[in-house]
Amino acid sequence: MSSFIDYRTVYPRLEMLSSRFMKIREEYLSVKNKLEFKDFTQQQNQCIEEHQKGYPITGLNYVMAKDRKPETPGWHMAGVIGENIIHPINGYYLPILVKTLLQIDNISVCGINILDPGISLEWHNDDDYSTGYPTLRTLWGLDVPREENKTSIFQMKDSETGEIETREFQNNQIYAFWPKTVHRVENNMTQPRTVLAVDVYVDPEIV
Repeated sequence: MSSFIDYRTVYPRLEMLSSRFMKIREEYLSVKNKLEFKDFTQQQNQCIEEHQKGYPITGLNYVMAKDRKPETPGWHMAGVIGENIIHPINGYYLPILVKTLLQIDNISVCGINILDPGISLEWHNDDDYSTGYPTLRTLWGLDVPREENKTSIFQMKDSETGEIETREFQNNQIYAFWPKTVHRVENNMTQPRTVLAVDVYVDPEIV
């Protein structure tokens, strides 16, 4: 059985992302240099090494993080929605995306994530941001270049068998999973890969 989840059976409203892919991607590409990206490379690596957990990007942690420097490769996040608050800068530049997210509804957190060439986040899992409210995490290919013999991968590890399942990131593909599943990401391309990370609240009986 795959560790990846079919989002259509859990939260089908996420299909709105796919149906508006071209408009959302064009919007992002036109303003990406104006967005506020934060660099969480050091925090992620330290948290994974010490606790095998992803670094929790709370509102305070986001504000305190250093701005991304394009010349410094790493793992970067541009907040869009968190704790029911729309990012004032990024939300302003991304009205189509924000409108879509509000229509999808039940968003816990959402951000645009860049993984630079040669960077990986090693095996870890994550906790839900809101205790008692399970979330489905989705990574949606927003700007993933195509390169011959080079890919950006997403791997999941089965908790019982240890079997590893690997998928390649592609544009307009939604990769859904439960945050507590052990996973890793790696970019083996020569260009950054960009995905939209969206956590949605789901019915506890589904989990």
